[in-house]
Amino acid sequence: MGLRAHFTRAFPGGPTIEARFEMALESFGLTVLFGPSGCGKTTVLRCLAGLERPDRGRIQAGDETWFHGEAGRSLPTDRRGIGFMFQEPALFPHLSVEGNIAYGLLGWPRAERRERVAELVRLMDLEGFSRRRPVQISGGQKQRVALARALAPRPRLVLLDEPFAALDQAGADQLRHNLRQILKTLAVPTILVTHDPQEALALGDRMLFMKEGRILRDGAPAEVLSAIGNGTRAWIGEVFKTRLAGREEGLLCLEVGPVRLFAPDPGGTFQEAYACIRGEGITLERGPHGQLSQRNRLAATVAGLEPLGALQKVRLDAGIPLETLITSWACSDLRLAPGEAVHVLIKATAIQVIPIES
Repeated sequence: MGLRAHFTRAFPGGPTIEARFEMALESFGLTVLFGPSGCGKTTVLRCLAGLERPDRGRIQAGDETWFHGEAGRSLPTDRRGIGFMFQEPALFPHLSVEGNIAYGLLGWPRAERRERVAELVRLMDLEGFSRRRPVQISGGQKQRVALARALAPRPRLVLLDEPFAALDQAGADQLRHNLRQILKTLAVPTILVTHDPQEALALGDRMLFMKEGRILRDGAPAEVLSAIGNGTRAWIGEVFKTRLAGREEGLLCLEVGPVRLFAPDPGGTFQEAYACIRGEGITLERGPHGQLSQRNRLAATVAGLEPLGALQKVRLDAGIPLETLITSWACSDLRLAPGEAVHVLIKATAIQVIPIES
Protein backbone atom coordinates (compact mmCIF):
# COMPACT_ATOMS: atom_id res chain seq x y z
CA MET A 1 0.00 0.00 0.00
CA GLY A 2 1.31 3.44 -0.88
CA LEU A 3 0.47 7.08 -0.35
CA ARG A 4 -0.10 9.18 -3.48
CA ALA A 5 -0.46 12.92 -2.97
CA HIS A 6 -1.14 15.51 -5.66
CA PHE A 7 -2.88 18.58 -4.31
CA THR A 8 -2.83 22.37 -4.23
CA ARG A 9 -3.58 24.71 -1.33
CA ALA A 10 -3.93 28.40 -2.21
CA PHE A 11 -4.03 31.19 0.36
CA PRO A 12 -5.91 34.35 -0.74
CA GLY A 13 -3.40 37.14 -1.23
CA GLY A 14 -0.61 34.72 -0.29
CA PRO A 15 1.33 31.74 -1.59
CA THR A 16 0.07 28.67 -3.41
CA ILE A 17 1.38 25.37 -2.07
CA GLU A 18 1.58 22.41 -4.44
CA ALA A 19 2.57 18.88 -3.40
CA ARG A 20 3.12 15.97 -5.74
CA PHE A 21 4.83 12.82 -4.42
CA GLU A 22 4.38 9.15 -3.57
CA MET A 23 5.70 7.02 -0.73
CA ALA A 24 5.40 3.47 0.57
CA LEU A 25 3.34 2.75 3.68
CA GLU A 26 4.11 -0.96 4.03
CA SER A 27 7.39 -0.61 5.96
CA PHE A 28 9.58 1.86 7.80
CA GLY A 29 11.15 4.69 5.89
CA LEU A 30 11.83 8.27 6.95
CA THR A 31 11.08 10.93 4.35
CA VAL A 32 12.38 14.42 5.11
CA LEU A 33 10.35 17.37 3.83
CA PHE A 34 13.13 19.93 3.68
CA GLY A 35 13.33 23.58 2.75
CA PRO A 36 13.64 27.14 4.05
CA SER A 37 11.15 28.55 6.55
CA GLY A 38 7.90 29.63 4.94
CA CYS A 39 8.15 27.39 1.87
CA GLY A 40 4.98 25.42 2.71
CA LYS A 41 6.29 22.33 4.52
CA THR A 42 3.87 22.51 7.45
CA THR A 43 0.93 23.19 5.11
CA VAL A 44 1.69 19.95 3.26
CA LEU A 45 1.77 18.05 6.54
CA ARG A 46 -1.51 19.57 7.72
CA CYS A 47 -3.23 18.72 4.44
CA LEU A 48 -2.06 15.11 4.72
CA ALA A 49 -3.39 14.97 8.26
CA GLY A 50 -6.74 16.50 7.33
CA LEU A 51 -6.15 19.55 9.52
CA GLU A 52 -6.36 21.73 6.40
CA ARG A 53 -8.34 21.07 3.25
CA PRO A 54 -6.62 21.50 -0.13
CA ASP A 55 -8.37 23.49 -2.83
CA ARG A 56 -7.99 20.79 -5.44
CA GLY A 57 -6.23 17.54 -6.17
CA ARG A 58 -6.23 14.14 -4.55
CA ILE A 59 -4.67 12.24 -1.62
CA GLN A 60 -4.89 8.45 -1.82
CA ALA A 61 -3.63 5.86 0.71
CA GLY A 62 -3.88 2.48 -0.97
CA ASP A 63 -7.53 1.97 -1.88
CA GLU A 64 -8.65 4.64 0.60
CA THR A 65 -9.31 8.20 -0.57
CA TRP A 66 -8.36 10.82 2.00
CA PHE A 67 -9.16 13.78 -0.21
CA HIS A 68 -10.75 14.16 -3.65
CA GLY A 69 -11.23 17.75 -4.74
CA GLU A 70 -13.46 17.10 -7.76
CA ALA A 71 -15.76 14.79 -5.78
CA GLY A 72 -15.79 17.12 -2.79
CA ARG A 73 -14.71 14.34 -0.42
CA SER A 74 -12.38 14.66 2.55
CA LEU A 75 -11.87 11.89 5.10
CA PRO A 76 -11.87 13.20 8.70
CA THR A 77 -8.53 13.31 10.49
CA ASP A 78 -9.45 10.62 13.03
CA ARG A 79 -10.16 8.12 10.24
CA ARG A 80 -6.86 8.49 8.37
CA GLY A 81 -4.77 6.47 10.80
CA ILE A 82 -2.17 9.23 11.17
CA GLY A 83 -0.03 10.20 14.15
CA PHE A 84 0.88 13.90 14.27
CA MET A 85 3.57 15.48 16.44
CA PHE A 86 3.70 19.27 16.54
CA GLN A 87 6.62 21.59 17.32
CA GLU A 88 5.19 22.14 20.80
CA PRO A 89 4.31 19.00 22.78
CA ALA A 90 0.80 20.30 23.67
CA LEU A 91 0.37 17.80 26.50
CA PHE A 92 -2.71 17.80 28.70
CA PRO A 93 -1.47 19.42 31.93
CA HIS A 94 -3.96 17.58 34.17
CA LEU A 95 -2.93 14.14 32.91
CA SER A 96 0.13 12.12 33.89
CA VAL A 97 2.71 10.89 31.40
CA GLU A 98 0.78 7.61 31.22
CA GLY A 99 -2.51 9.45 30.82
CA ASN A 100 -1.21 11.56 27.96
CA ILE A 101 0.16 8.51 26.11
CA ALA A 102 -3.10 6.60 26.64
CA TYR A 103 -5.28 9.47 25.41
CA GLY A 104 -5.35 8.15 21.84
CA LEU A 105 -6.27 4.65 23.00
CA LEU A 106 -9.81 5.36 24.12
CA GLY A 107 -11.93 2.38 23.21
CA TRP A 108 -9.07 -0.12 23.49
CA PRO A 109 -9.54 -3.00 25.99
CA ARG A 110 -8.03 -1.99 29.31
CA ALA A 111 -5.35 -4.72 29.33
CA GLU A 112 -4.20 -3.88 25.79
CA ARG A 113 -4.15 -0.18 26.62
CA ARG A 114 -1.95 -0.75 29.68
CA GLU A 115 0.40 -3.03 27.73
CA ARG A 116 0.78 -0.51 24.91
CA VAL A 117 1.45 2.39 27.30
CA ALA A 118 4.02 0.34 29.23
CA GLU A 119 5.75 -0.61 25.94
CA LEU A 120 6.05 3.05 24.90
CA VAL A 121 7.18 4.19 28.34
CA ARG A 122 10.06 1.70 28.08
CA LEU A 123 10.86 2.58 24.47
CA MET A 124 10.93 6.31 25.21
CA ASP A 125 13.09 5.84 28.31
CA LEU A 126 10.40 7.35 30.54
CA GLU A 127 10.39 4.68 33.24
CA GLY A 128 10.20 6.32 36.64
CA PHE A 129 8.33 9.32 35.20
CA SER A 130 5.05 7.70 34.17
CA ARG A 131 3.10 9.12 37.13
CA ARG A 132 4.43 12.66 36.74
CA ARG A 133 2.53 15.49 35.12
CA PRO A 134 3.99 17.61 32.30
CA VAL A 135 5.07 20.41 34.62
CA GLN A 136 7.30 17.92 36.46
CA ILE A 137 9.36 16.71 33.49
CA SER A 138 11.94 18.27 31.16
CA GLY A 139 11.37 19.65 27.67
CA GLY A 140 12.98 16.62 26.05
CA GLN A 141 10.84 14.27 28.10
CA LYS A 142 7.71 16.21 27.10
CA GLN A 143 8.60 15.75 23.43
CA ARG A 144 9.11 12.01 24.00
CA VAL A 145 5.69 11.83 25.64
CA ALA A 146 4.18 13.68 22.67
CA LEU A 147 5.88 11.26 20.29
CA ALA A 148 4.64 8.28 22.31
CA ARG A 149 1.09 9.68 22.21
CA ALA A 150 1.29 10.02 18.42
CA LEU A 151 2.60 6.45 18.07
CA ALA A 152 0.33 4.78 20.61
CA PRO A 153 -2.63 3.91 18.30
CA ARG A 154 -0.26 2.19 15.83
CA PRO A 155 -0.77 4.71 13.01
CA ARG A 156 -0.06 3.80 9.40
CA LEU A 157 1.90 7.07 8.99
CA VAL A 158 3.53 9.51 11.42
CA LEU A 159 3.96 13.21 10.64
CA LEU A 160 6.57 15.16 12.62
CA ASP A 161 6.59 18.96 12.32
CA GLU A 162 10.06 20.17 13.39
CA PRO A 163 9.97 18.11 16.61
CA PHE A 164 13.28 19.52 17.90
CA ALA A 165 12.45 23.21 17.42
CA ALA A 166 11.20 23.81 20.97
CA LEU A 167 14.15 22.08 22.67
CA ASP A 168 17.51 23.33 23.84
CA GLN A 169 20.57 21.85 22.15
CA ALA A 170 21.07 19.07 24.69
CA GLY A 171 17.42 17.99 24.54
CA ALA A 172 17.37 18.14 20.75
CA ASP A 173 20.55 16.06 20.47
CA GLN A 174 19.17 13.39 22.80
CA LEU A 175 15.83 13.08 21.01
CA ARG A 176 17.45 13.17 17.57
CA HIS A 177 19.84 10.39 18.59
CA ASN A 178 16.96 8.08 19.59
CA LEU A 179 14.22 9.10 17.15
CA ARG A 180 15.17 7.05 14.10
CA GLN A 181 15.74 3.88 16.11
CA ILE A 182 12.38 4.28 17.87
CA LEU A 183 10.52 4.70 14.60
CA LYS A 184 12.42 1.83 13.00
CA THR A 185 11.66 -0.45 15.96
CA LEU A 186 7.95 0.29 15.59
CA ALA A 187 8.18 0.00 11.77
CA VAL A 188 6.28 3.25 11.20
CA PRO A 189 6.73 5.16 7.92
CA THR A 190 7.37 8.79 8.75
CA ILE A 191 7.47 12.25 7.19
CA LEU A 192 9.67 14.72 9.08
CA VAL A 193 9.57 18.47 8.42
CA THR A 194 12.84 20.34 8.96
CA HIS A 195 14.90 23.21 7.58
CA ASP A 196 18.07 21.84 9.24
CA PRO A 197 20.25 19.92 6.72
CA GLN A 198 22.13 18.15 9.50
CA GLU A 199 18.87 16.70 10.84
CA ALA A 200 17.98 15.64 7.32
CA LEU A 201 21.30 13.84 6.85
CA ALA A 202 21.22 12.20 10.28
CA LEU A 203 17.65 10.92 10.06
CA GLY A 204 16.38 10.72 6.49
CA ASP A 205 16.26 7.92 3.96
CA ARG A 206 14.73 10.23 1.38
CA MET A 207 14.42 13.99 0.95
CA LEU A 208 11.74 16.09 -0.72
CA PHE A 209 13.18 19.57 -1.22
CA MET A 210 10.62 22.40 -1.17
CA LYS A 211 11.07 25.99 -2.23
CA GLU A 212 8.45 28.70 -2.76
CA GLY A 213 5.58 26.27 -2.33
CA ARG A 214 6.73 23.47 -4.65
CA ILE A 215 8.64 20.21 -4.32
CA LEU A 216 11.61 20.68 -6.62
CA ARG A 217 13.79 17.64 -5.92
CA ASP A 218 13.34 14.10 -4.60
CA GLY A 219 16.14 11.69 -3.67
CA ALA A 220 18.66 10.60 -1.06
CA PRO A 221 19.44 13.48 1.35
CA ALA A 222 23.12 13.81 0.42
CA GLU A 223 22.32 13.75 -3.29
CA VAL A 224 19.61 16.39 -2.97
CA LEU A 225 21.74 18.67 -0.79
CA SER A 226 24.60 18.41 -3.28
CA ALA A 227 22.27 19.06 -6.22
CA ILE A 228 20.78 22.24 -4.77
CA GLY A 229 24.34 23.51 -4.37
CA ASN A 230 24.95 27.00 -3.04
CA GLY A 231 21.68 27.04 -1.16
CA THR A 232 23.10 24.59 1.36
CA ARG A 233 26.85 25.14 1.15
CA ALA A 234 26.41 28.17 3.38
CA TRP A 235 25.03 25.82 6.05
CA ILE A 236 27.13 22.67 5.87
CA GLY A 237 29.48 22.79 2.90
CA GLU A 238 30.18 19.82 0.61
CA VAL A 239 28.51 16.54 1.61
CA PHE A 240 29.98 13.09 1.02
CA LYS A 241 28.85 9.62 2.00
CA THR A 242 31.84 7.81 3.50
CA ARG A 243 32.85 4.46 4.93
CA LEU A 244 34.63 4.08 8.27
CA ALA A 245 38.15 2.74 7.67
CA GLY A 246 39.45 3.02 11.24
CA ARG A 247 40.08 5.12 14.30
CA GLU A 248 43.39 6.55 15.50
CA GLU A 249 44.51 9.23 17.95
CA GLY A 250 40.95 10.41 18.56
CA LEU A 251 40.21 10.81 14.86
CA LEU A 252 38.16 8.83 12.37
CA CYS A 253 39.66 7.66 9.13
CA LEU A 254 36.95 7.87 6.49
CA GLU A 255 37.02 6.64 2.90
CA VAL A 256 35.13 8.33 0.08
CA GLY A 257 36.07 6.83 -3.26
CA PRO A 258 39.87 6.94 -3.57
CA VAL A 259 40.23 9.60 -0.86
CA ARG A 260 40.89 9.15 2.85
CA LEU A 261 39.84 11.88 5.28
CA PHE A 262 40.61 12.32 8.96
CA ALA A 263 37.89 13.92 11.08
CA PRO A 264 36.92 14.27 14.76
CA ASP A 265 35.38 11.11 16.19
CA PRO A 266 31.80 11.67 17.47
CA GLY A 267 31.86 8.26 19.17
CA GLY A 268 29.35 5.47 18.79
CA THR A 269 29.23 2.41 16.58
CA PHE A 270 28.64 2.89 12.87
CA GLN A 271 30.09 1.80 9.53
CA GLU A 272 28.99 4.68 7.28
CA ALA A 273 28.70 8.41 7.82
CA TYR A 274 28.20 11.68 5.99
CA ALA A 275 31.22 13.98 6.00
CA CYS A 276 30.36 17.67 5.69
CA ILE A 277 33.35 19.82 4.70
CA ARG A 278 33.09 23.57 5.23
CA GLY A 279 34.83 25.68 2.60
CA GLU A 280 36.45 27.97 5.17
CA GLY A 281 38.39 24.95 6.49
CA ILE A 282 40.11 24.46 3.12
CA THR A 283 43.41 26.12 2.17
CA LEU A 284 45.54 25.74 -0.96
CA GLU A 285 49.29 25.54 -1.53
CA ARG A 286 51.71 25.16 -4.44
CA GLY A 287 55.15 23.59 -4.37
CA PRO A 288 56.94 21.78 -1.50
CA HIS A 289 55.54 21.80 2.00
CA GLY A 290 57.02 21.64 5.46
CA GLN A 291 55.67 20.34 8.74
CA LEU A 292 51.90 20.81 8.81
CA SER A 293 49.30 20.19 11.51
CA GLN A 294 46.62 19.27 8.98
CA ARG A 295 46.00 15.53 8.65
CA ASN A 296 44.25 15.97 5.30
CA ARG A 297 46.52 16.92 2.38
CA LEU A 298 45.16 16.02 -1.05
CA ALA A 299 46.64 16.44 -4.52
CA ALA A 300 44.14 18.32 -6.67
CA THR A 301 43.55 20.08 -9.96
CA VAL A 302 41.89 23.46 -10.34
CA ALA A 303 38.62 22.70 -12.13
CA GLY A 304 37.45 26.29 -12.42
CA LEU A 305 37.57 29.84 -11.10
CA GLU A 306 34.69 32.24 -10.58
CA PRO A 307 35.32 35.88 -9.58
CA LEU A 308 33.11 37.18 -6.77
CA GLY A 309 34.19 40.77 -6.23
CA ALA A 310 37.34 40.76 -4.12
CA LEU A 311 37.13 36.96 -3.78
CA GLN A 312 37.54 34.02 -6.10
CA LYS A 313 35.53 30.81 -5.88
CA VAL A 314 37.91 27.95 -6.64
CA ARG A 315 36.44 24.63 -7.80
CA LEU A 316 38.75 21.68 -7.26
CA ASP A 317 39.04 18.05 -8.29
CA ALA A 318 40.80 16.22 -5.47
CA GLY A 319 39.33 12.80 -6.17
CA ILE A 320 36.24 14.41 -4.66
CA PRO A 321 34.79 17.77 -5.78
CA LEU A 322 35.55 20.65 -3.44
CA GLU A 323 35.02 24.43 -3.39
CA THR A 324 36.65 27.19 -1.42
CA LEU A 325 36.79 30.99 -1.44
CA ILE A 326 40.11 32.84 -1.45
CA THR A 327 41.07 36.45 -2.06
CA SER A 328 41.85 37.53 -5.62
CA TRP A 329 45.31 38.51 -4.36
CA ALA A 330 45.93 34.97 -3.05
CA CYS A 331 44.65 33.52 -6.33
CA SER A 332 47.17 35.61 -8.26
CA ASP A 333 49.98 34.83 -5.80
CA LEU A 334 49.35 31.07 -6.17
CA ARG A 335 49.14 31.47 -9.96
CA LEU A 336 45.88 29.52 -10.04
CA ALA A 337 44.32 28.67 -13.39
CA PRO A 338 42.10 25.87 -14.67
CA GLY A 339 44.12 22.67 -15.03
CA GLU A 340 46.87 23.75 -12.61
CA ALA A 341 48.00 21.27 -9.94
CA VAL A 342 47.69 22.31 -6.29
CA HIS A 343 47.50 20.70 -2.89
CA VAL A 344 44.38 21.00 -0.75
CA LEU A 345 44.77 21.21 3.02
CA ILE A 346 41.66 20.45 5.06
CA LYS A 347 41.58 20.90 8.81
CA ALA A 348 40.16 17.83 10.53
CA THR A 349 38.01 20.16 12.63
CA ALA A 350 36.42 21.54 9.44
CA ILE A 351 34.85 18.13 8.77
CA GLN A 352 31.63 17.34 10.59
CA VAL A 353 30.74 13.67 10.80
CA ILE A 354 27.09 12.59 10.84
CA PRO A 355 26.80 8.81 11.43
CA ILE A 356 24.33 6.93 9.23
CA GLU A 357 22.06 4.75 11.33
CA SER A 358 21.77 1.22 10.02
